[in-house]
Amino acid sequence: MKFKKTKRNSYGSTIESLSSDLLIEVLTRVASSSFTDLFNAKLRNFLEASKDTFVMKNISIEKFPTIPWWQVKDEVSSFLKACKESGNPEVLYRQGMMEFFSWKKVESEEEYLKRAMEMGHMEASYVYGIILLCKGGDSNEEQGMKLLNAVKKSRKLGECRKRTRAFTLSMWIRNPIVKCQELTSYHANTCGRRNNGGIGGKRGWPWIEDDEDKDVEEVNYCEACIWDDEVSLFCKLFR
Repeated sequence: MKFKKTKRNSYGSTIESLSSDLLIEVLTRVASSSFTDLFNAKLRNFLEASKDTFVMKNISIEKFPTIPWWQVKDEVSSFLKACKESGNPEVLYRQGMMEFFSWKKVESEEEYLKRAMEMGHMEASYVYGIILLCKGGDSNEEQGMKLLNAVKKSRKLGECRKRTRAFTLSMWIRNPIVKCQELTSYHANTCGRRNNGGIGGKRGWPWIEDDEDKDVEEVNYCEACIWDDEVSLFCKLFR
């Protein structure tokens, strides 16, 4: 019994002797994979370090449902608010999605999605790229295709489609995204490589397949046509 007690004290002393910076680094790695493990921290030093902004920024909230925060308990709402204020990319992405598609706050939506995108959030990059293409204009098109190409290069396109679709199904859509028809008709008439097959043709968009990234690679379209069809299929989510 004395041996066990000595081991516990030694362990506790070792943990408590760690610097604040090291504790924060440890907790950040824990939080990035599971917020449950973070909440299970018992030592006072761990509890204090868990409130650090860097930890809140990197904590995983995947187990939280994607629903409006005013429908959840005060404790959960306060936690998510703290994550948002700390710049958690997943929280910023969810906030941006809700503000654009449900609350019609277009300007603030762009702020949240752009911040999440700049932190490397793939779904935010995907949705923000789609929105830019829907707006039309050379500058928006160029930036939108650049974002979507980055998603494609990361081999995350199929995953982004699935997760975005799941998110939209959990929301009350009040601001469905609309495609710029003028750009669509112009491209359909001028692109010599466009045909009746491909993503927007007979095959459609196989949401449930595991390797959807092949869709983009196998189509003999120009780059603009590929993403033009991607936008068309994305917009069908809201019909």
